[in-house]
Amino acid sequence: MPVLVITGTGTEVGKTVVTAAVAAAALAGGRTVAVLKAAQTGVGPDEAGDAQEVARLAGNATV
Repeated sequence: MPVLVITGTGTEVGKTVVTAAVAAAALAGGRTVAVLKAAQTGVGPDEAGDAQEVARLAGNATV
């Protein structure tokens, strides 16, 4: 099972959008995709985080 790690040097540099694009491409290629966001700050308990945004943008990615 291949593992991809997408990192960036700061906030708001596009990691979530790139992750969603990679996930969407993998899904379109028939792969099963799981996304893990190990930690995120500044998000309230009732707010969607980056992992949920990736799932929304990519389609059927598991978060």
